[in-house]
Amino acid sequence: MVASLVELQQAYRSGECSPDAVLAECLQAIDQRNGGLNAFLQVDEDGAVAAAETSVRRLAQGQPRALEGLPLAIKDNLDVAGMKTTAGMATRRDRSAETDATVVSRLRRAGAVILGKLNMTEAALGADGRNPHFGDCQHPWAPGYTPGGSSSGSAAAVAGGLVPAALGTDTMGSIRIPAAYCGIWGLKPSFGLVSTAGSVAVSRRLDHIGPLTTSLEDLELLLPVLAAFDPACPVSLPINLAAPRQSLRFGLPELGVVELDSEVAAPWQAISLTLSDSHLSTTKLPALDLEPGRIRRAGLLVCEAEMLIEHGLDWTDQRDNFSDELRALLDWGQRRSAPDLARAMRTLDQGRLALNGWLQQCDIVVLPTTPQRSFPYAQSTPANQADLTCLANCAGLPALSMPLPVADSELPCGLQLIGRHGADREVLAAARQLRSLVAG
Repeated sequence: MVASLVELQQAYRSGECSPDAVLAECLQAIDQRNGGLNAFLQVDEDGAVAAAETSVRRLAQGQPRALEGLPLAIKDNLDVAGMKTTAGMATRRDRSAETDATVVSRLRRAGAVILGKLNMTEAALGADGRNPHFGDCQHPWAPGYTPGGSSSGSAAAVAGGLVPAALGTDTMGSIRIPAAYCGIWGLKPSFGLVSTAGSVAVSRRLDHIGPLTTSLEDLELLLPVLAAFDPACPVSLPINLAAPRQSLRFGLPELGVVELDSEVAAPWQAISLTLSDSHLSTTKLPALDLEPGRIRRAGLLVCEAEMLIEHGLDWTDQRDNFSDELRALLDWGQRRSAPDLARAMRTLDQGRLALNGWLQQCDIVVLPTTPQRSFPYAQSTPANQADLTCLANCAGLPALSMPLPVADSELPCGLQLIGRHGADREVLAAARQLRSLVAG
């Protein structure tokens, strides 16, 4: 396992290791293990070596930047100059980016070493890691199982020890679901906090970009680098991240009609009891009046409608190059009426109001990340995969998935924390409190 970003940063400062040596370790891991994971689709070895050499010089000169020499990889729906941006689609197989996405540019300016591009669910529409064009991404703990999606390669690369951190995108849970399935950390920032310029959109209203890491401290390190107002991004907002409050109130909601698998229900009940019996301030929250599945289905229709615009030329000229599954989804979306889309938008608005209603009673909502753990590709994908993650997207609220302790024989399981808009640092602070509590 590659060390965390913060551990590497400390090792660089002490002279224990150097960026070029760490890069060599990552490249060796990719060479040896990516064949089984299918996480990396493209590796920019020459560019990474050049960046690492620059970092070695800056460290020697005592001029390190915030992420000096730290290796990261990028989901393949975000532009990296000189590399292809496929978004997991056959129609985009040969399309190279001329410039970096804003977030990639910010990582580079902070000294990060960009290793390459990562596998993903086709067009980022789905959460199971399947890809008929570039191959399914494999779970690092259990071959034949899904790592989750759509940021499948991001989660598999980090959890599989190929790279300490990666960027993913999250439209209805695509960072947090794979983070939960793979036992790592994943953060969906507040809407508008991190620029989406230079990404292949699923939905401009619901899309977010964020990091997947092996530690909470790495999320804390990356967030201020990624967060910035971007005048080139139509949904970017000037958000001032306030310091977290000292005393936080945690809300434990009734999940209503969301059915949890027994392997998630048991740890959720245990966490609820532990929290309720702890020194932390907790309150019970009623089930949402609006069924989460309705919010998910409304979000899917909005995504389908926007994707018909994002991929309009390809939809007209290359429809046969869309997979059968994606083609069926977009065909269905194309047959919806304007009132259908308006009703879906109103459902998302109702979901935002409902979730903000919870946050009038507490500071942090705590709930499972997913209703199930990872499952075999041979099994059909559960319809409710994103029922608990889509809530934060429709409301634009910061949310993270943190790994829960599991036995050696168990697949990972995630706990989700949701905070108020702009309270991203508060969500991270809450995770720090809960990490100590659940670890015993």
